[in-house]
Amino acid sequence: MTRYGYARVSAREQNPESQFDALTQAGVAPENVVIEKISGELVSRPKLDKLLATLQAGDQVTVTRLRRIGRNHQHLRGLSKWFEEHEVDFQVLEQGIDTSTPIGRSYFRFMAALDEFDREAVVEGTLEGLASARARGRVGGRPAKLTQRQLNEAQRQLNEAQRMYDAGNYTAEEIAGMFGVARSTLYKQLSAHQDGRDCALVVYRNTRPGKVDPDTNRPYGETAAGEEVQLEADRKWFPIAPARRPRLKAIVYVVNGVVARVRGVDPDLDKWGEDHRGYADVPVTKPLTELQIAERLPTLGLTLGDPRPHVKGKIREYVAL
Repeated sequence: MTRYGYARVSAREQNPESQFDALTQAGVAPENVVIEKISGELVSRPKLDKLLATLQAGDQVTVTRLRRIGRNHQHLRGLSKWFEEHEVDFQVLEQGIDTSTPIGRSYFRFMAALDEFDREAVVEGTLEGLASARARGRVGGRPAKLTQRQLNEAQRQLNEAQRMYDAGNYTAEEIAGMFGVARSTLYKQLSAHQDGRDCALVVYRNTRPGKVDPDTNRPYGETAAGEEVQLEADRKWFPIAPARRPRLKAIVYVVNGVVARVRGVDPDLDKWGEDHRGYADVPVTKPLTELQIAERLPTLGLTLGDPRPHVKGKIREYVAL
């Protein structure tokens, strides 16, 4: 029997040391701890998939909490079934789960259901809040009930739902079920490429300095460091599904509520790149002039210097051309 540990941190949460320490203290050999830096909602987890492929009957997988390994209730149920079928034990340290016993297996399923219920309640509330704010074109009226953290989480959920819809592997009904929202709510948020229309991606930023990718030490956002550095920051990394990429014609960068620049997208799909999360490295052009914007994107409806108020919690959105 071999004991393996699996630890996951998101792009925002870059320190896996506490999970690593907990797993090794529980008896997992340091060389058998797999650490993955990826969003909890992404369908593809390369290191987890690789770990599952190496497991043999009698092995054990240990995590600190259920949410480190599971995307949602459906995923956890699938993992539980896979572990049972392959005679692999599963242990969750902080929640006292050990599937080597019948009671542990039942408790695992029960806890997974509670985790999903809690997540669905938060996601549905934040998605509906964003839809309401977007319909008004602003955030106002009574004091906001959504925290910035909730808004950021909702935007991340929307990005993943959009990617899943664009990819065409799931129906809108299936995606709505995974994210715990009504199908009508999901449709209000999705911007479909599948109606055959081209689109542009609008990215909202501000000029706060010091934003640096902790993994690559690369500035991102508004760098104030010249075109070469800004080009690198402007092309990476965006959650654009492969099915949408042929339809994406431009990226519009809104800085402090004003259209600062527009970059065209190279139509050669072979020039696109991806990171381990499936996020896109977009082959964009130099900033377009006002004349070029008018000629290449006549239905965009935006040009340099146009006001584009930033709705709190919104990082990016698609507009149809």
